[in-house]
Amino acid sequence: MPNASTKVIGQRLRKSRVPQIQASLAVALGAFSVGNVLGWSSPGLPSLLTSGHFPDLTKSDVSWIGSIITLGALVGSILTGFCIEMFGRRNSILIAAFPLLAGWSCIVIASNYHFLYLIFGRLFTGIGMGCLLIAGPIYLSEIAEPEIRGTLTSTFSVHMTLGIVFTYILGCFVNYKILAAVCGAVPIFMLAAVSLLPESPRFFITRWKIQQTVDSFCWLHGCDKKSPSPEVLQEMRELQDALGGNDEEIRSIFKQLSSWKVMKPLLTVFGIMLVNQLSGGNAFAFYTVMIFEGFNEGAGLVDSHLSAVIVSLFQLVSVTSMFVLVDKVGRRVLLVCMFLVMSSSLVTLGMLDYFKYDLERVISKDGCNWISLVCFVLLNAAYSGGPSVLSWTLMSELVPSNIMGLASGATTGFNWILAFLTTRFFHDIVEVLGLQLTFFMFSIFALSGALFIHFVVPETKGKSLEGIQRENFHDDDDKVIQ
Repeated sequence: MPNASTKVIGQRLRKSRVPQIQASLAVALGAFSVGNVLGWSSPGLPSLLTSGHFPDLTKSDVSWIGSIITLGALVGSILTGFCIEMFGRRNSILIAAFPLLAGWSCIVIASNYHFLYLIFGRLFTGIGMGCLLIAGPIYLSEIAEPEIRGTLTSTFSVHMTLGIVFTYILGCFVNYKILAAVCGAVPIFMLAAVSLLPESPRFFITRWKIQQTVDSFCWLHGCDKKSPSPEVLQEMRELQDALGGNDEEIRSIFKQLSSWKVMKPLLTVFGIMLVNQLSGGNAFAFYTVMIFEGFNEGAGLVDSHLSAVIVSLFQLVSVTSMFVLVDKVGRRVLLVCMFLVMSSSLVTLGMLDYFKYDLERVISKDGCNWISLVCFVLLNAAYSGGPSVLSWTLMSELVPSNIMGLASGATTGFNWILAFLTTRFFHDIVEVLGLQLTFFMFSIFALSGALFIHFVVPETKGKSLEGIQRENFHDDDDKVIQ
């Protein structure tokens, strides 16, 4: 039985985490807005095509509208790489609200002016999305205690999926303009909530702003700024030792990049982003409604919009499950399992399309449609609960804090270049290879992702950010890349 002192310490720890949970919920509004950006194209593009506002839209135009947010995210990630070092993590989240507001406004007024407003609208919302996908997880990983860091960073992905589900459901009932107007209101609430949060103490300590660091720690741990708790003082000392021990190394970015202890985690994160995008998850998510219409030739058991909603609801279940499991099972095991589920689902879809007419004679057309729906559910749920969530979590955990701005901008930019290529040319790939070979190709990439994660990526569950670097990348401190 625990004694009285143990109970008091446990209660104090739970109380000290309340501000961190509040901060994660405020940042979650930004994640919800990211979900709106990602989810808009699935119901929005069919609405565009049937609205009569743009009668001359071609398949190429539709692909650009769907995919250009990835180029915006590329720009946003590069800008945010500098912003989080110059202005801080929290302020970068606030900055992201402005391109989001501008982008949604352009989409709302597009039908009254010109098709290019759609392009600019999607580009600007992509910039805001790219900012939030870097600044949000980094901020959460730096303010959270190690025991709850995975859970809090996962709240970002949970609310991102909630944003997708909300957009899919609302898109069943309203046109693309109203959908954009509603989505445009979310960044306003995010601005109000995040402005009340403190800056990350890790940002302050790299600037040697000691008092601001103490104030931030005290807010996040719910203690008095005039008399910080022993836990706060101990955490601050550890942070100073980890980040402030070598002034010359902090100043010399080129010296850091020539060190294997920096390049090794950086290359690992590049690899994670590579297998994340080549698995095809974003392409299938962006064009869910259109894929259902083409795959079932408009004769599915369930309306294509409703099918997309069903898929998104199971995505939410998957992400919520990750929220519960990520700090219990671990990042690496979950990622390997999700990549394997994706690969299996894609193989099944490819076989289903290849033997489509034979199967329809054996198990009926309706049976084939149900199998395809189940496979799409598993595919998107596995992607949303695995690579889509944990790639960003691992990036924020593996990259050293003192080069987070440059490294996160580079790796996220690389991620969005790949995302653009897979989403922009997805329809072209299908036309050249056919649907079944496209499924088979992405299934091989997903299987490669499982192998890469298993053999290369370290586990980060329950470890401090400094401990992750020390255990996995510290042995080669004196090794310099020639």
